[in-house]
Amino acid sequence: MANLSAHRPLSLKPTLLAILAAVVAVCGVFAAQYLIAQVDGDRGIAAVVSSSDIDVGGITVDVRGDNAQDAREKGWRLAQREGWAKLGGPRMSDSQLQSMVSAVVIEKEQISPRRYIATLGIIFDRARAGRYLGQGGERARSAPMLLVPVTISGGTQLVYERRNAWQRAWAEYQAGSSRIDYVRPSGAGGDSLLLNFGQTGRRSRIWWRNILDQFEAADILVPIADLEYQWPGGPINVTFSARYGPDNNYLDSFTMTAKGQADLPRVYEEAVRRSRRDVREGAGRWQVDAKSDAECWPVRN
Repeated sequence: MANLSAHRPLSLKPTLLAILAAVVAVCGVFAAQYLIAQVDGDRGIAAVVSSSDIDVGGITVDVRGDNAQDAREKGWRLAQREGWAKLGGPRMSDSQLQSMVSAVVIEKEQISPRRYIATLGIIFDRARAGRYLGQGGERARSAPMLLVPVTISGGTQLVYERRNAWQRAWAEYQAGSSRIDYVRPSGAGGDSLLLNFGQTGRRSRIWWRNILDQFEAADILVPIADLEYQWPGGPINVTFSARYGPDNNYLDSFTMTAKGQADLPRVYEEAVRRSRRDVREGAGRWQVDAKSDAECWPVRN
C-alpha cells in the first residue's frame, strides 16, 4: 500500500495538466468572445466630407405663398438673405445671393398648400462669397485635434461604445470652414477600446502620444454633454462643457434645455454651433471672431 501511495501523485500529474489546459482553453474562448463583443455591435458614424464653403445653419422661416411651391421658394430666398446677414455681408439682390449659394440644407420643414415652415441651412461658395466677406485666400489652421465626444447620463459615460446623438451631431458638423482641424474617429472597430471616458482622464504622456499617433493628431478636444432628466418623459437639462489636452484643461460650459428625448438632436446641433463661438481661454490663447464665427485655436504655419 505504501508503494502504491508513493506513485499515485505521479499518475495524477498528466490528468491535472490536462484539466488545467482545458480550463485555460475555455477561458481563452470566453475572453475572445468578450473582446469581439467590445468591437462588434451597433457603433460607428462616419464624419461628413469637409468642405471649405461657408455654412450658416439654424435659420427658421415661416412664409406664405400662392401655392406650396411658391411658399417654399419664398422661404428659401428669405433664408438666403438672413444667412447672408448673419455673415455680415453687404446688401445684395436675391439674384446675386442665389449665384453664391452652393446648397440649401433642409434641417426640418413643414409644407402646407399655402404655407412653408422650416429650419434651413445655407451654404455659400467660398470662392464667390469670400471676397465680399474678407475671407478669401489661405487661412492658418490649428494642429490636428482629436475629438472625443462624451455623453453623461444616469451615472454612465458614453463615447463610442454605441451610436449616440451627441456623436452624430459632431460627425455631421461641416468643419471645412473652421480654423480647427478636427480629427473625428468613426467609433467603429477598435476605436471604442482606445477612446473611452476613462482615457480622457489619463495623465500618461507616453500613452497619449501612442493614441494621438494612431489618429495622426497633435492634441485632444473633449466636448461633454451631461444630461439631467427632470422627470420621465419631461424636459432634459443638458450642461455642455469642453476640455482639451492630456491635462483635461477646462475651456467653457453652458446649459441648454431639451423638451424631451426627441428634442435632443436639435439641442445637440445648436450646441455644436454655439461651441464654435463660445470656446475661449482666459489667458487669451483661445479667441473667437464672432463676425465670421471662426475659432482661433493655437495655429500652425
